[in-house]
Amino acid sequence: MSTVEKTVSRALRILRVIDARQPVKPADMSTAIDALNGMMTRWEANTLSLGWSNVENPSDDMPVPAEALDAIAYNLAVRLRPEYGTTLDPDTIDMARRGLADLQRDQKRATPLERGRGFGFYNTETDSYI
Repeated sequence: MSTVEKTVSRALRILRVIDARQPVKPADMSTAIDALNGMMTRWEANTLSLGWSNVENPSDDMPVPAEALDAIAYNLAVRLRPEYGTTLDPDTIDMARRGLADLQRDQKRATPLERGRGFGFYNTETDSYI
């Protein structure tokens, strides 16, 4: 399992705020943890259920499946960009978008039922109401 520190460090490297040999400063870690908790809480509220529970320390385990870590790191870099005033490459933005879209697609496949408008549940796999 990955730690918060590894995910934050990766996001800051993607953002080009630190290099691979540089540790994350405590103030940057605090900023990133706040952004990470906010982003993940929003994703959970938007029905992207990854099992997130807020983290507090760099040594905390990331409470998500391993397949979500890339998308989280790239999206965290995008979320932190305004605070650091850096410019992201188009491929970084694309990786963030594709990663989030992949997680949303996986979620939809795992739970294909959606509440219909007065017709019961809609199965997105069969394209029909049940």
